[in-house]
Amino acid sequence: MIRQTRIKLVNAFSGGFNEAKMIQTILTESGIKATLENGFMASIAPWVVSPGGVSPVNVVVNDTDLEAALKLIEEFNNSSPEQPDDLS
Repeated sequence: MIRQTRIKLVNAFSGGFNEAKMIQTILTESGIKATLENGFMASIAPWVVSPGGVSPVNVVVNDTDLEAALKLIEEFNNSSPEQPDDLS
């Protein structure tokens, strides 16, 4: 008997292409499979996939990974860029 597993994809993040790609990379490097939805279309006609072209790209993950993904996204959003020690 073949056992079938159903995967339910849920939206973990919506935003611009560059930010969504960074989020996808962070999740993937943390062991969470993440996929961009509307990535290509958002780059050529964002108003087609989102009203007004606002936040046209979605990062989707398996529903069982959503809690961990949201935690990583929150950490990313609350982090500040590293500053070089010597700016002179």
